[in-house]
Amino acid sequence: MVCRRRKRDRAARGLRRSRLSVWLTVALCAFGCAASGCATPPPRWAEIIEKKEIADFDRPACPPTAAAPASDDFLVYLDGSGSMRGYLNPKGASAYRETLRLLTEVGPLCEPSMRIQFRKVGGAVDPPKPWEALAPLPDKEEFYTLPETDLAAAVRAFSVNLEGKRSGPPPRLHVLVTDGVQSLGSTLAASFRDECLKLLDGADGRPPWQATVFGIRSQFNGKVYSEVERSKAVVYQSEDDKATWRPFYLIAFSSDAARHDENIARLRRELTKLESKPEIHELPLSACFTSRPPEVEVKGDEASEGLGPRVARIKHKRPDAPPSFNIEIGPNKNRRLVIAIRPAWSEAALGAADAAQLAEMIDWEIAPVYPGQEAAGAGYPRLTDLQIRIENGATVATVQPEWESKAKTPAWRIFRLAGRLNPKKRLPGWLEEWNTRDDRTVAQANRTYNLLATWQAPWERSPVGKQLVADIYLAVGPK
Repeated sequence: MVCRRRKRDRAARGLRRSRLSVWLTVALCAFGCAASGCATPPPRWAEIIEKKEIADFDRPACPPTAAAPASDDFLVYLDGSGSMRGYLNPKGASAYRETLRLLTEVGPLCEPSMRIQFRKVGGAVDPPKPWEALAPLPDKEEFYTLPETDLAAAVRAFSVNLEGKRSGPPPRLHVLVTDGVQSLGSTLAASFRDECLKLLDGADGRPPWQATVFGIRSQFNGKVYSEVERSKAVVYQSEDDKATWRPFYLIAFSSDAARHDENIARLRRELTKLESKPEIHELPLSACFTSRPPEVEVKGDEASEGLGPRVARIKHKRPDAPPSFNIEIGPNKNRRLVIAIRPAWSEAALGAADAAQLAEMIDWEIAPVYPGQEAAGAGYPRLTDLQIRIENGATVATVQPEWESKAKTPAWRIFRLAGRLNPKKRLPGWLEEWNTRDDRTVAQANRTYNLLATWQAPWERSPVGKQLVADIYLAVGPK
């Protein structure tokens, strides 16, 4: 009897304590809400994405392009001027000769398979012929006897079909093989550059063309004819050091945007197989510069004062969705946020520059994107003082989190941190290293005259400008 009574007393006391605990919890919540407002819950990402409440969240960095009419032909334009003869390096190996052989074989490897024909370029552009119909063949010194080179005329020829007419579909892929020097006309590099720009810009009401330039250094033993002093020719022989090899170029254009990147990727893979292992660089004027979303890490800046954030990465259903984070911050002084970003650069991008140079080409901006309609009584966070630095090839962005108003109910806000290519911020380093303004000396014979004058404008005006290379979403709210 006594035992049962004691058990009932203990149960009653426990019930009273439980009720008191609930009352205190409710009272404290009420007091907290009265003092600073009750916080809203974190955003429901799946619902927000499904309702498309964040514009462009699902938009790919490089939207697919439509196929353009084109014949299944691959035209190779060969600079037949005397300045090209030294690339054959008759007494030794030659990356140039290897590349010629590659170009006779790569057409069937493309998708769709293409027929290969060749056109000799001098003061005029010869009609297309199969390799075996060329006399002499391009792997013989006798092929390179022409006194002038009109590269601008070769580029103009890209727009016509095999019958020389503009009315029918042009060949699917054009590749101009040259030392890159226009020697005919009064404006030289400018005329060649301007013809390239017409295709890239989509002149005459036609869609823009796609373009890629490969720069390849080859062994050389011959004469370099000066454009600065027309009567002068420099006798030049490269050494075993590949830095002494002389550059030549594959300038590839295609009106078929849907196939260009695929075909260039095949050509790139084949070039890496050249036995002489030459130095190869790329100037992608229309390629996608990333292959997937970037690697991103978000944390508090340990070097700054204040309360550290609580960071959680959001797991989206789509593996290729933009990196997204929930970041909880305190009501008062908070540490700066550090966002370390490594874009997933494509092969084309890394052919143009290393990760550190590419990082220097990006413009960054941060802006709120959700909610679209903000509640009147809510106090939202803001991210201010965006600062950018580059460390070990990665971009490190830092921002200061703070509250717009501490008197209102704390609410969540989603920010978009976007990085876009800006080719005007810097040139790929190899373009500057391979350029010369004086072609009259042996010391400059491993460079290309007026290389920058030809390709700086196409690079700066190319379609890769404003391309999205990093898209990151940061939801910031109260702890």
